[in-house]
Amino acid sequence: MNIKQLETFLEIARCGSFTAAADRLNATTSTISARIQELEQDLGVTLFDRSQRRIRLTAKGRELQIYAERAITACAEIRTRVGSGDALTGLVRLGVAELVAVTWLPDFVELIHRSYPRLTLELQVSLTADLQNLLSNGELDVALMPGTRFEAHFATRSLGHVRFAWMAGRALEFPDRRIEPADFRSVRILSLGKNSFHHRTVEHWLSERGDEPRAVDLCNSMGAVASLTQASVGVSLLPVQCYQAEIASGALRVLETCPEGPVVEFFSVFAADSKSLLPALIAEIAEKVSKFEFI
Repeated sequence: MNIKQLETFLEIARCGSFTAAADRLNATTSTISARIQELEQDLGVTLFDRSQRRIRLTAKGRELQIYAERAITACAEIRTRVGSGDALTGLVRLGVAELVAVTWLPDFVELIHRSYPRLTLELQVSLTADLQNLLSNGELDVALMPGTRFEAHFATRSLGHVRFAWMAGRALEFPDRRIEPADFRSVRILSLGKNSFHHRTVEHWLSERGDEPRAVDLCNSMGAVASLTQASVGVSLLPVQCYQAEIASGALRVLETCPEGPVVEFFSVFAADSKSLLPALIAEIAEKVSKFEFI
């Protein structure tokens, strides 16, 4: 019995046919059949019921499936944890929120390539709800994004916290006291799109004092929102650490508000039942290089 046989066995169980498994494993049907025949002879049991068009696992086959999955996972972990990073290959589909993209994404990607030079990355920058949908549909392996609750079948690792504050440009004037939601009635409010965690945060802050809802101008770029804010088009909720230079120069003014701006936690999110260790490895690297604040 060897790993190649167990991998073949599991693929047949997933596909329901020797031919489909052969296509998935880039092997001939005769090779696939030979591996299973050798495995059955070694174990002295029949693993598949071949009496119907779609083959099914026997009782012993279902029993082996549990152990085979454990064995494949253990071997993958040995190769990943013990073996050289040069030996790890594959594609990682990575989704990132814009705030990650404009802060520490270059350091993150550089460390991935340095640690695992044969990995290929496919990057997608998008809003939170879009990233969640892509993850749920299996179109992303890992997403780096803000959140408070995630579906039970996702695993998460904290990437730290980001402090947000309401900011305005030089031309806008406000009372010389703590600003409340009602003080924004006469100014434009700028936010990322409705599919963003940012927009939900803005709406929550505006309703904190039971104030009446109002229109919010939307944009799909945090950088554009910040530029519009500097131009005094409106006020916006911005990450303080990203705009230190603009705050220091006076181009952006941090407003003292009640309630204060929120502290938002970011996470690496990936499928908890992933057969590959790559998502967990990528999440570990993200945690290592994150420039967000751990509190």
